[in-house]
Amino acid sequence: MKSIRDGQKTRYTRALMTLVTLALCIYQWSAELVAAEDTLLAGRVTSPTGEALAGIPVRANRDNTTVSVYTNTRGEYSYPAWSQVKEGSYSVSVELSDYEHVKQPVTLSSGKTMTVDLKLTARTPSVEDATPSEIVAALPGTNEQKHLLIQCDNCHSLQHALRVPRDKEGWAQIIRRMAGEREINRDTPNTRAYGQKQYLEPLAEYLAMIRGPGSSSNLPFKLRPRPTDDASTRLVVTEYSVPRGGSLANIIRGDREAAWPHDILLDKDGQYAYYTDHYSHNLGRLDRHTGEVKEFPYEVAQGMGREGGGVVQLAQRRAGNPGGGAHDMLWDPEGNVVFGMDNGTIVFNPKTEKFKPYAYGSNMFGMDGAGNVWYLQEGFHKLDLKTGTVTDIDILEYVERATYDMENDAQGRSFFNMFQESAIGMYDPETGKFDTFPTPTHGSGPRRGDVDDQGRIWTGLYWAGLVSMFDPDTGQVKEFSLIPGVQPYGPPFVSAYSVAVDDKHQIAWTNDFNSKRTYRIDIQTGKSTEYFMPLPYEVRDMKVEDNAPRPTVWIPAYRPPS
Repeated sequence: MKSIRDGQKTRYTRALMTLVTLALCIYQWSAELVAAEDTLLAGRVTSPTGEALAGIPVRANRDNTTVSVYTNTRGEYSYPAWSQVKEGSYSVSVELSDYEHVKQPVTLSSGKTMTVDLKLTARTPSVEDATPSEIVAALPGTNEQKHLLIQCDNCHSLQHALRVPRDKEGWAQIIRRMAGEREINRDTPNTRAYGQKQYLEPLAEYLAMIRGPGSSSNLPFKLRPRPTDDASTRLVVTEYSVPRGGSLANIIRGDREAAWPHDILLDKDGQYAYYTDHYSHNLGRLDRHTGEVKEFPYEVAQGMGREGGGVVQLAQRRAGNPGGGAHDMLWDPEGNVVFGMDNGTIVFNPKTEKFKPYAYGSNMFGMDGAGNVWYLQEGFHKLDLKTGTVTDIDILEYVERATYDMENDAQGRSFFNMFQESAIGMYDPETGKFDTFPTPTHGSGPRRGDVDDQGRIWTGLYWAGLVSMFDPDTGQVKEFSLIPGVQPYGPPFVSAYSVAVDDKHQIAWTNDFNSKRTYRIDIQTGKSTEYFMPLPYEVRDMKVEDNAPRPTVWIPAYRPPS
């Protein structure tokens, strides 16, 4: 939302990052700086024969915070002085699927470097440790068939999806149930989403081929190599646990005993990070100084949210309750937290800690410079938060069905990430005109993104595994690759969910939904750097912290452990 997220950055931090559960801070620094700094904890990671192991995340845990750094090409790791590893008692560990886990208690003292060398013994990883990308790439079949299958990880693991063999008709029933009757009876040729009429038969046939009656339950997989170059291993990842964090056993989306952080907002003073929970009516607040997390329960007005949704809602007719909580978050001009849900907008006053609900709104929304909320929900509307007045906007009917997320810029224009149309839509309130601008790659699936300080729209192209940049002044859409040489819709089947732009350092951050990877793209050169995450975070939002002393991005760990 340009004018609030980007257009007024001097007043409101656009650094929203973590979506819920864990907050991850990713930093990069020069090797020279690290060498010059004092460190309380350092060491070397090797194999039993003394071979240096590079790209290994070493984790230091204390209370509810875990800080990870990575080994360089010499197997060395070091915690910079500015990290959150301070004096006190920690457990130092390496937890990777292809090595035996190691853990060692240490006590760190001020002014003294503790050296902890670790030897790792290789082990055979389990399929339970494999990411969707690693499973699908190892299966037989064409890239087209595999790309349809990998989409199942939006709601659950592929291990769960393929646990029971079925014939073609049985798989067709599952596909219909998961896609929903509305979608599976439509043809949407401008998207690669499996949930449409043209893909029902091909996907059912493929699933019956790889997991039909009599097939083996053993899934093939091959772990992707971790990046080991200097650029990919100079980072610090800081995780903050949240209440009701859950465990990896929660493989089905929607267990309400756990928290499912979806979006995050950072205050301008650098103390708090607020996050929405997808499956409960709680607003979370992390104190970034202490690591303490507090949940604020809120009430909704009648008709707000998705209670009673899922299979019991005739208009939906799809498996699972899609969530009664909230998604998108923004600051309004008065410094209040504004977040959205189906048929609702809620304003939280951080000073009074009181909520004000409006029975109008949507999960995803934009905000103009005056603090008006623009949203799609059975039409296109503008909500005036001062008066509660809703103005209906005349726009083409298909825009809502085709759009996943939207933004607003400083001029009050609305931009739509048209998930089903492979296009960016733009509505100008001054002229009342709506235009669409196709992405160069057909079927790309624009999902979530950001607006930079030049008013350009950055979007994750989910199906194609690319990042796009739309310039409204020229009407041009430019695409960036996450992995050099990798073609859209092919292995390793990258899915870029969201984008966050660091204007100060000219970086576009994104994530691969199908693997444990985060990417940074140099806006000037287009060069991409890949980062391997310490745990298999499922990321649905990313936000840059503008006022941090070094490049910093917050990402969500949506699926438990949050």
